[in-house]
Amino acid sequence: MEPGWVHLPFGFRRLGCLGLVTVKWLVPLLMRLYQLVPAGLAHVLLWIFAILLVIDLLGTALTLGGLRYKLPRVDEVNNRLANLTLRMGLWIFDRTERRMRTKAPQLDLIRPKRTKSTVFAAGCSFYKIFLLFVIGAFLGDITETIFCRITAGYWMSRSSLVWGPFSIVWGLAIALVTQVLYKYKDRSAFWLFGMGTLLGGAYEYLCSVFTEIVFGAVFWDYSALPFNLGGRINLLYCFFWGLAAVAWFKVLFPPLDRLIESLPRRGGTILTWCLVVFMAVNMIVSSAALIRYDARLEGVAAQTSLDTLLDEHFDDSYMQRVYPKLVHMN
Repeated sequence: MEPGWVHLPFGFRRLGCLGLVTVKWLVPLLMRLYQLVPAGLAHVLLWIFAILLVIDLLGTALTLGGLRYKLPRVDEVNNRLANLTLRMGLWIFDRTERRMRTKAPQLDLIRPKRTKSTVFAAGCSFYKIFLLFVIGAFLGDITETIFCRITAGYWMSRSSLVWGPFSIVWGLAIALVTQVLYKYKDRSAFWLFGMGTLLGGAYEYLCSVFTEIVFGAVFWDYSALPFNLGGRINLLYCFFWGLAAVAWFKVLFPPLDRLIESLPRRGGTILTWCLVVFMAVNMIVSSAALIRYDARLEGVAAQTSLDTLLDEHFDDSYMQRVYPKLVHMN
């Protein structure tokens, strides 16, 4: 082995090559193909694929949870509608289980009954993941704001929402990386850095594509930085994702994990659902404000009372202050 080279496992190298091929050639090809599809047909196909994906995900998750073995027998259900629903569910579970067993014949889908935990948000539950999403969105916004102050020399908002310092990209990244790598959180810092770099780069690229398609706007552009890919990601920030993954699992996650689990069950549940409502409303209002802001830039006058309300509370100066790097695609 030559000096200065680091030997990576074959699986790790294969994942890196796959990520490179995906962001370099596959995603641009799919985007060009997507643009060839008529708008009406594209919306119909997207909804069909989304519904099939949800069914597939739910079927896989419920099959892994052993739900099929907890359902009553078909001949024990007398209600015709309930019987039909049960048959359809069992058909989905059967097909899903057969596909899973072809890949892992040793898979055991019969789960023993779990004892109810007395700890709030134990393990990798929904409550913990959502609270980490909120915390990650806040910390990510603050970190990027300070980073821009140091590198650019001035304060600049990095928020994704109109209310509060929250970066949705960072919040989702923290939630997803915790969900995906929770079982591997005790691996070496080098392994976490590599996975964070690859997954973070792919995630940021997909987020850029998504926001451009949905909102018709670019929230960040790295074209001026070296080693960038279509201005959507660059090597420096990919390394930043890797460092963030190491810092998250080795420094920040353990105390936050203990803090969340120390919350009383009732108080923690109420707090989580209050934050769910707040973040949902915040995202809806932010989306509406962005759509209206884009329409104003195109010279479209307010048509409804909602448009007037958005113009009054989220005028151009307000939106430019919250989204200083926003670039609209005309």
